[in-house]
Amino acid sequence: MIMEISVAQRFVWFYALTQLRLKYRYTALGFLWNFLEPALFLLILSFIFSVVNGMHVADYAVFLFAALMPWRYFEKVVNGCMESIVGGEWLLKKLHVSPYALPLTRWTVASLEFLISLTVVFGLFLLFNHSFTIHLLVLPLAIIPWAMLGLGAGLIAAVLYTFFRDVKTIIQMGLMLVFFSSPILFRADAFASGSLQGRLMQFHPITYFAALFQKPIYYASWPGSVDWGVAFGVSAVVLLVGMYSVDKYKHEFYFYL
Repeated sequence: MIMEISVAQRFVWFYALTQLRLKYRYTALGFLWNFLEPALFLLILSFIFSVVNGMHVADYAVFLFAALMPWRYFEKVVNGCMESIVGGEWLLKKLHVSPYALPLTRWTVASLEFLISLTVVFGLFLLFNHSFTIHLLVLPLAIIPWAMLGLGAGLIAAVLYTFFRDVKTIIQMGLMLVFFSSPILFRADAFASGSLQGRLMQFHPITYFAALFQKPIYYASWPGSVDWGVAFGVSAVVLLVGMYSVDKYKHEFYFYL
């Protein structure tokens, strides 16, 4: 059993590295896109939504980065995992590979890209003269519930996509709805507490995930116990549901590939 786990881990790691090389094989800038894409995305949204939020561009860029980066990571994990089992049809049919290996590979690739993206955006903050505090030490722990949530949602999406290929559009629209209804683009305190928008921000699950990054980076404070509790609780439930879905239907995948 231990040997099988070790073999599976090596397969996921080397297959992930292969997928990374193939992804940038025919691009002019290659791995540089990991630096340019988040930087350009951040700058464009900062210029647009700083006016809506009534904030200085540099100040808003720091606020936006705090939750946008983990969200982009989560979104890439879900979209990547969703097509992983169908895209890895040849592996499942020709090799003795666990169905888990395919979404785990996409999750590994997205995680490596996320770590690379972080370096360039932190460099941008130095240009904005943003001062960092000791609270940033909590960020390695803060990404864990995001990673769990992304993998769990990705496993669920992968199972659904294997049986119903038209579910891709629904999942992507759902991600868009969650993104625009959560306090990533807008500050939660911009709305009155008793208003519909204020209540939405208060009870939106992503509010607590976003707080794990927003509080250390933008507000220079520690995330609260409620933030940690909700984030880890929700992500654990979603991950367990995703694992249960794969275990339950993995024997039926071959008939739909």
